[in-house]
Amino acid sequence: MADSVDNQCKTLDEILESRRTVRNFSKEIPTRETVEQILRSGLQAPYAAQAVGESTVFRRFFVFENGTESMKTAEKLMRNKAEEGLNHFKGILKEQPMLKQRVGNFMERLQLFVDNGVIGVGTAPYFIVVAELRGIPPVEQESIAHCMENMWLKATELGLGFQIVSLTSQMSENQEFLDLLGIPLGPYEINGCAIGYPATEMSKVVRPDIKEVSQWID
Repeated sequence: MADSVDNQCKTLDEILESRRTVRNFSKEIPTRETVEQILRSGLQAPYAAQAVGESTVFRRFFVFENGTESMKTAEKLMRNKAEEGLNHFKGILKEQPMLKQRVGNFMERLQLFVDNGVIGVGTAPYFIVVAELRGIPPVEQESIAHCMENMWLKATELGLGFQIVSLTSQMSENQEFLDLLGIPLGPYEINGCAIGYPATEMSKVVRPDIKEVSQWID
C-alpha cells in the first residue's frame, strides 16, 4: 500500500513539475476521446456549490476545432475585442499619460492580438471555452481557475500542450460570442484555453527552493 502511494505521489510530482505554457502547437490533431478526457478532468474540479444552489449543470464546455467557420468567427470577434480594449487604453493615455508605464505592456499585448490574432485561437487544434454558472458571491472565475488547472494537468499527463487564452474572459458580455456558444447573456462567466501537441520540446523551469519562499509562523 505504501509503495502504491509513493508511486502516485511521484507521478503527480512529475506532472506538476513538467506543466508548461505552450504557445506553439504542432499540426498533429489530438483525438476527440483525448480531448474528452481533459474535459472530464475539468468537470471534476471544485465549484462554488453554495453560490449556485442546487443546479447540477454548473459548468459547460464548448470545443472549437481549428479550420472551422465557428473558429474563424470566434477569432474575429476576439480580435475585435482586443482592438476595442486597445482603443480604450489609448483614450485613457491621452488624458492621463502618466499611466503609460502601468498599462504599456498590456497595450503591447493587445496590439499583437490586433495585428496577428489571439494566440491559441486558430493556431492550436482546439480552442475550448469553459462557462461557469454565476452565483452569489461571484466566484465564477475562481471556479474556472480550478477547472483549468485540472485540465492543464491532465493535458500534461497526456503529453499535450496547454495555454490559457485569458482574453476569453472579456467576452462574457459579448452577445455575438455568446450566440456562437448558444448560451444567453447573463447566467454564465467564461474563460478559455488552447490545446494541442507542442511543436517543440519545452525547457525546464527553475523554481526557488521551498525554504527560500516559505515561513513557519509561531
